[in-house]
Amino acid sequence: MSQYEEQILKKHCILAVGPYYHEKYASIIYTPEEKFYSPYKVNDIIELFCLLHGSSLAGRKLSSRKRSKDVKNPSILISQLNSIAAYQVPCENNLDTIWIMDVENSMVGSLPNNKSEIILSNQVKLQSALAANLVEKRKLKALNLLYENAYTFVQSHFFNKVAK
Repeated sequence: MSQYEEQILKKHCILAVGPYYHEKYASIIYTPEEKFYSPYKVNDIIELFCLLHGSSLAGRKLSSRKRSKDVKNPSILISQLNSIAAYQVPCENNLDTIWIMDVENSMVGSLPNNKSEIILSNQVKLQSALAANLVEKRKLKALNLLYENAYTFVQSHFFNKVAK
């Protein structure tokens, strides 16, 4: 993975990563201000994003599977410190998935033929081949991971103060 992608993931708030097969590019990274194109596939970028926060994508998926009993396509917690969670939805036009990190501020809309539209906080619209109610369930699982993590942090912080 190049330093270009690493710098983007470190310096920007990532809203989503999706496939973008055009000439030399394989994915697109959405941030609040702009889009970045990358020659690396979506899962490679998500893997790097997870590694920058201390664990592999496989480790994060395994953790989510054990915590939430979600076997297939689990939502993941990428960073506990920065409260970054993500969920994946199938892309409408190809076999790759779209990873959505804009969990708290994105909206899900319904489209004809059991498809959905995810509207990110920067008003970018991404279309998925998954029905809106199923996308909403995945989003709620990612939110649950965030809130569960925040609750655990608050509780441990409280008990550390009490113990002193």
